[in-house]
Amino acid sequence: MSHKFPHTTIRSGTYYYNRRVPRHVVEAFGMSAVQVSLGKKSDEVGPLAAALTGALNELWAADPVHPVCIQLLLARLKPQTLTLADCMEQYLALRSIHEKPCRLAIRSLIQICGNRPVDRYTRRDARALVDHLLSLGNKTATVRRRLQSLHAVFEYGLLEMEADKRNPFCRVPIPREGHDIKTRETFTFDQLRAIYGEALCSNKDTRLILPILGETGARLAEIVGLRWQDVDLNAGTIIIRPHAMRPLKTRGSERLVPLVGIGLRAMTMLSHMSRDHEFVFPRWVRADRVVATHASNTLNKVLHKRYGDLTCHCFRHTLRDRLRDAEAPVELVDQIGGWHHAGGVGTSYGRGYSVDVQRKWLEKVSIRNISYSNSL
Repeated sequence: MSHKFPHTTIRSGTYYYNRRVPRHVVEAFGMSAVQVSLGKKSDEVGPLAAALTGALNELWAADPVHPVCIQLLLARLKPQTLTLADCMEQYLALRSIHEKPCRLAIRSLIQICGNRPVDRYTRRDARALVDHLLSLGNKTATVRRRLQSLHAVFEYGLLEMEADKRNPFCRVPIPREGHDIKTRETFTFDQLRAIYGEALCSNKDTRLILPILGETGARLAEIVGLRWQDVDLNAGTIIIRPHAMRPLKTRGSERLVPLVGIGLRAMTMLSHMSRDHEFVFPRWVRADRVVATHASNTLNKVLHKRYGDLTCHCFRHTLRDRLRDAEAPVELVDQIGGWHHAGGVGTSYGRGYSVDVQRKWLEKVSIRNISYSNSL
């Protein structure tokens, strides 16, 4: 039975492509006729038959003509459908990035719009997500990060699908963006002295995280996820590097950091508590991950009782201010904290500052003359 689509017939509800090969290329092409099933979906048959006809015309007009596998050629010509969830998995498999922000963004979008093919999402969906995230109380900076993650995933997906469509998450406006920014406060020297003294006196492993944070400027997850193989007490250094249980936030986060003063003393105390374990803080290790958020909640509750809105992350900002006040070079400060360099490509050339130079500047700002107290 013939059909309205060129070179197609239909039998028992299935469409077939049936076309003779031109005589002058039969020998080179390896067959006298192309016969292949196009499936049962009538809305897909026309474009697929037209694409196959065009591809065959090009193959037969080539000089010389080469044989091809018709099934593989047809598979390549079929429209690619890539759902958002599948697109995210492919994207993450190709990128060495921290997966959590991306997964949170995709999960939020799927919750309100469903898991659809990537090219089916619209600008209206992007605006709906912004409204949804803001209604949950998210800061505009958080919403922007979610949009950036989605923009990257959609950019990948639309390119893979060869979709002629603008990325719906490109330049999405956020109402009153930036107006809810709250400047993060920093600790005073007196507060640091008190916190460090109380932590050392407490003899509690979790509390000892605080002086290490304060004297390295590291992120909480970077310290909570340390293994003893990352610590060299003799050299007075720690290596912050990714592992299966705790990835890092960025590629530039991997670094060697000196331990000085109270930070070194706290790590030495920890060596007597957990040296028999692989991890420095085994209580925050689960079967498949390090639960740094749990440690953060515990420590932030302790800090909140005495210091209001100050949190564990404020130690990181505080150390940057301390080094800035000591007139430490910006590149060195960035290197110590694993911050992104703001000075352009040239700042990433070479090995960076040696550990001895980093130690010299950290010792200049290290906290001394602490008083021991267990009141925290």
